[in-house]
Amino acid sequence: MSIYISIKQKLINPILGIRAKLLRFNMAANAKNQGREFVRKFNFEKLNKEEIKIAKAYWKSKGFKLDNTIWHQYYKGATGKFVKEYVPHDIFSSHIAPSLNQKIQWPALLDKNLSYNLFKDFKQPKLVISNINGFYFHNGEIVSELEAVQICSKSSSKLVVKPSIESGGGFMVNVLSIQDIVEEEIVEHIINMFKSYKRDFVVQEFVEQSPVMAKLNKSSLNTLRIMSYLNYDGVHIISSVVRVGNAGKSTDNFKSGGVACGVKNTGRLKEIGFIQNGTTLTKTASGMVLKEVLIPNYNNVLKMVELLHKRVPYFRIISWDIGIDKNNDPILIEYNTYNQSTKIHQIVNGPLFGDFTEEILSLSL
Repeated sequence: MSIYISIKQKLINPILGIRAKLLRFNMAANAKNQGREFVRKFNFEKLNKEEIKIAKAYWKSKGFKLDNTIWHQYYKGATGKFVKEYVPHDIFSSHIAPSLNQKIQWPALLDKNLSYNLFKDFKQPKLVISNINGFYFHNGEIVSELEAVQICSKSSSKLVVKPSIESGGGFMVNVLSIQDIVEEEIVEHIINMFKSYKRDFVVQEFVEQSPVMAKLNKSSLNTLRIMSYLNYDGVHIISSVVRVGNAGKSTDNFKSGGVACGVKNTGRLKEIGFIQNGTTLTKTASGMVLKEVLIPNYNNVLKMVELLHKRVPYFRIISWDIGIDKNNDPILIEYNTYNQSTKIHQIVNGPLFGDFTEEILSLSL
């Protein structure tokens, strides 16, 4: 039996190694293409020869081959500054994240339905309906599709419907207000919405946010995107950003034109916010001056992130989406480990890892 297992393992290990290499190659290629799309879309100028030389030399000194400088080009175009320490997204996604975060746990632990068990001691949006592998659940019990529809139809709150696995970038996130639908059409409307998701989605009550956060933009849930890093000394906050939606939009997504602004350790926003194309502003469309905004209860936000991260030590780098509810308490919206965005952090806060750069890069080789 032991000989059989040994032979089987020798056959499997190379296959797993090839798969891992293919995964990293694909992730690097996707990240590179994404960078190219951005610089083309926003018509950012190419780096000069000296800047290319400096960027490649810096990353070579850290043990990485920088095949392209497309992300340095993007950050220079967006911020007006060339900084060699910017972490290219292709290196982050293909080397750093897979090295620090256990790939075997992706994407199982990221199911938003599972978050209610993993993080049951923390505030989260109220769960109305879960669809897991095609089964509908309400309060932990299996219900029929018709029962799920009826439960949603009786909600007095706005509902948020989104995929429970990989809904990054605001993809297929819909806000449903039953009161705005003609009564005779409610059931059909909800059934059609469920069919559009097919399976693996979640229905939650819309979060009533803090008055301070609502003033940034009343139509969207404006959240904090916080990246944390776990080492043997504990959990460290690498970068904190507030994301503000466009007027009239229901999501705060940066990709769809939202505003991002860095958050200081005190919880006060930085003076300048950014749109993805590099446009800067000092106040929101609603007239809120960014530097005058203080995130409510920010110390408790950071404490919450620290405790949350310790629940999932399989992942050493995590991006958390945290809202502030009407009582000014932090509320977990979701967390990201597989497709973490690095650009939103680096545009507003500079090179990603700060004091932990040497440590994190050395762990990623």
